[in-house]
Amino acid sequence: MTGPSIGTVYLARQADGLAALDRFASSYRLHPAGIAHDLIVVYKGFARPISLQTARAVFQDIPHIGIELADVGFDIGSYLETSRRVSHDYLLFLNTHSEIVAHGWLASLAGQALRKGVGIVGAMGSYESIQDTAELLKTVIWSCIGLGRSYDEKIAFYFDFVLRQHHPGWYAPSGLVVPPTARKRGLLANLAITIARVMRYPWFVSNGTALIWPGAQPFDIKQFPRFPNPHIRSNGFMLRRDLLLSLRVSPTATKIDANLFESGALSLTQKLRRTGLSAIVVGKDGRGYDVPDWWRSGTFRLGDQGNLLIADNHTRAFAVMSDGARVAHARMTWGDYLGPAPQDFPDFGFGFEKAPSLLAAN
Repeated sequence: MTGPSIGTVYLARQADGLAALDRFASSYRLHPAGIAHDLIVVYKGFARPISLQTARAVFQDIPHIGIELADVGFDIGSYLETSRRVSHDYLLFLNTHSEIVAHGWLASLAGQALRKGVGIVGAMGSYESIQDTAELLKTVIWSCIGLGRSYDEKIAFYFDFVLRQHHPGWYAPSGLVVPPTARKRGLLANLAITIARVMRYPWFVSNGTALIWPGAQPFDIKQFPRFPNPHIRSNGFMLRRDLLLSLRVSPTATKIDANLFESGALSLTQKLRRTGLSAIVVGKDGRGYDVPDWWRSGTFRLGDQGNLLIADNHTRAFAVMSDGARVAHARMTWGDYLGPAPQDFPDFGFGFEKAPSLLAAN
């Protein structure tokens, strides 16, 4: 008797560059999956035959099913369309930036996904709330770009990743902190910057986010649940194909739609948990971690992330952040589950406290 059929969907998006495809293909060759499956490569956005041919050459020695899609619908739209075109029982979805980092990666994920009562498994989970993160970073920015604001060593240590954009007077062109004598801008310079930013982004004062994430569109951050907001990240997740297609998923016309699919009040994780199904993070150790234990998994933004099965651009970015930035990101992702904030961590009134119970779906 054969087991359920498994497909691994890799989204090869032209706009993200051939280097990303090469990275994934190399990691796929290096790390055995540990279980029978079909690799499904979705060639997305390759409008010119020559560019498609170049992309296909990356996978020419790897048996796979090729599907061509236009560059619309973000990752989620492509995952859904691919699910309609194939017939596998279970599908694992990997975005363009994915990199396999452990042997037996698919066997570990499938070993948990096929268990009774499990709705979704993933290589990465998070408790982060976009609402809380946006409010915290907005407060940090507006606390530091006002008139005559002096350099604050503690704030700069933990939030350099966002303040380098908004308070360049605190940093030298080389990226090093400027000397104390040069840490204060003139009153007129700060006044000009403050007025320009308020006039250009008046909606940011209430709930916008373009100053936090450059290029982001205005959106209501209250669409996202408060911390802790458990969700499986929308890269490296696996579930039954028919289960995914049975859910009512709104069209992903914007990046915010994709964010809502991942971590909104009606996220994929929340929908499945509300039906009584589990959401499990799976580590390199082969263990499955249920929601209350995700923070113990050693995966996404946890320590050296050494228990990851799948890496991506976000895990790689975390690995090379400054020490303070890693603390801030871990706190926004896991909060007090990792323990209290460091004593010198700036107090902006955001506690990221534990919830009475993480077992219940929101």
